[in-house]
Amino acid sequence: MNKVLNTILFALIFISNVKTQTNLETIIEGKVTYLSSQNVYVKFDNTDKIKVGDTLFVKQKNDYLPAVKIEYLSSRSTAGKKLGDINLRVGDRLLYFYTPTALTHEPEIIAAPAISEQTIKNEVKIKSSKSRTRKIGRVEGRVSLSSYSNFSSTKGIDFVRWRYTFAARSQNFNSSRLSFDSYISFNYRSTDWNYIKNNINDALKIYSLALGYDIGDNLNLTFGRKINRNITNIGAIDGLQLQGKFGKFTSGVIVGSRPDYKNYSFNSNLFEFGGFISHSDIAGYGVMQNSFALFQQTNDFKTDRRFFYFQHNSNFIKQINFFFSTEVDLYKKENGVSSSDFSLTGLYVSLRYKPIRKLSLSGSFDSRKNVIYYETYKNYADSLYENATRQGFNFRINLRPWNNLFFRFAYGFRTRTGDVKSSQNFSGSISYTRVPFIRGTVSLNYNNLATSYLNGNIFSLSYSRDLLSGILFATLNFRKVLYQFLNGPDLDQNIVTLDVNWRIIRYLSASLAYEGTFETEFNYGRVYFNLTKRF
Repeated sequence: MNKVLNTILFALIFISNVKTQTNLETIIEGKVTYLSSQNVYVKFDNTDKIKVGDTLFVKQKNDYLPAVKIEYLSSRSTAGKKLGDINLRVGDRLLYFYTPTALTHEPEIIAAPAISEQTIKNEVKIKSSKSRTRKIGRVEGRVSLSSYSNFSSTKGIDFVRWRYTFAARSQNFNSSRLSFDSYISFNYRSTDWNYIKNNINDALKIYSLALGYDIGDNLNLTFGRKINRNITNIGAIDGLQLQGKFGKFTSGVIVGSRPDYKNYSFNSNLFEFGGFISHSDIAGYGVMQNSFALFQQTNDFKTDRRFFYFQHNSNFIKQINFFFSTEVDLYKKENGVSSSDFSLTGLYVSLRYKPIRKLSLSGSFDSRKNVIYYETYKNYADSLYENATRQGFNFRINLRPWNNLFFRFAYGFRTRTGDVKSSQNFSGSISYTRVPFIRGTVSLNYNNLATSYLNGNIFSLSYSRDLLSGILFATLNFRKVLYQFLNGPDLDQNIVTLDVNWRIIRYLSASLAYEGTFETEFNYGRVYFNLTKRF
């Protein structure tokens, strides 16, 4: 009898324990709403019980497998990195296991990154607030040596250009509150060395050199030269940037100067100051971010320009990415004449629509000022084509009907005050990967350009493949350039390019490229070599 009672008592205790454990652990269910190249977006009824750093699970057969680590959080959605080789699709159910405890703090709200169109292709990462438990800051960077040799059948234009590059960065260096970022190059022609020794700024280009300090978990001070990602179109800023994050808002004040427009050196006479405020929040299938900035720029400490800048990017609808930025002058001084008006001086709009996985449509309008290149390796034909096609309306179609076949079509249109006629350009390409027998990728491309001063056509054929998988890669390209100028001789060129990339060891790589340009009377050759060590 005692054995029976003991057995019944043990069973009741066991059932009670199981029931208690089941009640203590609550399952919260969410649904995958969007998959980007960086994050998995998951929507919940609410996220009150969820914290940054937690893990979402997916049920496969009778097991619960870790699927997503949460890095960004809003009131109803999360976003984070996919774990392992789990295959997720839109609509999949993900589970969060929650054990009730006495809450000692409010849930942290962090906005997730959006799919941006700033270079229109890369995903924007909106930084979260710094964690109180800081990770050890690892230093990452690269050092490279490059040589660029130009030779031709015409005497007097042969030269060798050398380029040394150093880039390094660390977030919270050595688990401290300090961070730094740098990108520096030294670029000169060997024949100009005597001039460079006395004009070092013409060769030295400091694109980024900044030191940051976290005053608190949500407040950061940066000193040096740096581009602020909340106001990227304003460019690099030399000076102090104080930036804070307050919930879904990020704001900052900036005092400094603009780099010298002639050689990108430091110029204190180009003093500027201003501030910005940015708001980001999960909206629809991604993040909607809006940034507003007001700046005043001076020349020799006299007001030269006052303007506001607005930037917007969003992925509100699943298949659509939208980006918009504009600059409006409130005060400007041209040729010694001051004026206070409300004039639009820069506008960029981009919209990308991807109705299905194998098709994407995009369009943009660009009325921003021309780009100044402090370093470029573009040849004459490519420079002419880019200058004529960057601004205006552009439309693009990318189609992949089969896994190995790609089509691309683009059309551009530009009309400006002072142009004799509008400029138009058209381009199309077809690429096939893993071609039978010869392997590799074969591409055929055509570009047509019609402006007020030239009519041009470029035909090209390229072949690329792995010579040694993951170690040695090569590309062979042939282009036919036919430019007919309204005033001046025509341009008829055959251009052959051979490019070889070699990964020597894990962090050491080298590349060698040759470009030969052959005309009726003259021939030109360029050889580019690069050796890069990453750390």
